[in-house]
Amino acid sequence: MLLKGRLALPLLVAVLAFPSVTGLAQSAAQEERIAASFVLALGRTPTAVEIERWAKQEPLPLADLVARHRRQLQGDSAAERAVIVKASQDAFGRASSEELTRSLSGGIYTDLMQRHLRWLAEHPAEYERVVERAYRLVLERDAYPVEIDYWKRQPVLSFALLVGCIEDWARRNRPGLTATTGVPTVSVNSPYLATVRLSPAVAAEVRVAAGLVPAGDAALASAAGRNLVAPGANQIVSVGGIYFTAAGAASLVSAPGKE
Repeated sequence: MLLKGRLALPLLVAVLAFPSVTGLAQSAAQEERIAASFVLALGRTPTAVEIERWAKQEPLPLADLVARHRRQLQGDSAAERAVIVKASQDAFGRASSEELTRSLSGGIYTDLMQRHLRWLAEHPAEYERVVERAYRLVLERDAYPVEIDYWKRQPVLSFALLVGCIEDWARRNRPGLTATTGVPTVSVNSPYLATVRLSPAVAAEVRVAAGLVPAGDAALASAAGRNLVAPGANQIVSVGGIYFTAAGAASLVSAPGKE
């Protein structure tokens, strides 16, 4: 009986603690969903105040959180314009024209980014200019012809993700940089990106909610480290295999120079 008594107390403590541990896990997952919804819908990470305010509301699936952002944008023309401008900057590496800004409405950041990537795929000369802007920003030089060819062999990327890939390649290959080669890779800690680290389960929710589910075997993609959830990022490897979503950082700007 004494032995049973000795075992009973730790067991009781574990049982009493279990709900709080479960609650903390659920709370952490919900904060991931909230933060990811801001990146998907607005192209930025939320402030601590925004996380706190949204966390006080009823917990919702990622898709419903994104839908809430969409409704709020439809009722706020200034916020909608800010998202349009942000998506243009992240996609092209330059400010959008007034004509483009007026023509885009009714979409969240991810919608706009996917639309811009399709446009760049149809306009290779413009995409080459985006690649050039990315090299001038990160390396303060023009892209070599072999590097232009390298990126043309890859799926089209946004300016923001090109910058993230070039920055990671340069970091790994200094000193003695030659020309960009290898598998495009991005770090969750890139200074050029605003990122939200995700659990695998929440990352899967993000893919579905944003329409970013890659073709092919998801398990193979994960095993290869292709765990960045962002428009156009299906073939990008995440450093360390970390799951995360990303948009351009607030400070992401194109370097001046020839267009």
